[in-house]
Amino acid sequence: MSNVDTVFSSLAHPVRRQILERLLDGPNTVNQLGADHDVSPGAISQHLKVLEQAGMIRRTLRGRQHLIELEKRGFQPVVSWVERYATFWNSNFVSLGAFINLEDSDEP
Repeated sequence: MSNVDTVFSSLAHPVRRQILERLLDGPNTVNQLGADHDVSPGAISQHLKVLEQAGMIRRTLRGRQHLIELEKRGFQPVVSWVERYATFWNSNFVSLGAFINLEDSDEP
């Protein structure tokens, strides 16, 4: 599985997307992340493991607590993939704009 596939697969589950949303505000403990969801602590750990394997989060031990934070580099494969399509659409919009301007200049 490619890095892009791994990241998209990780994003496929709503609990994992919600975890990532929460981490936008800063690091959280595993318990803090689990408090938002009606799932077992084991399920939260599994979701975190998937995100960690995809490189989207990193875990730091502080005493007995696991502090979870976003890892920007993990998102890079998807950012690069999306940027290719953004370039495609932007060039098409520029062409469309030029066409519209050309049509407008032909009007009496």
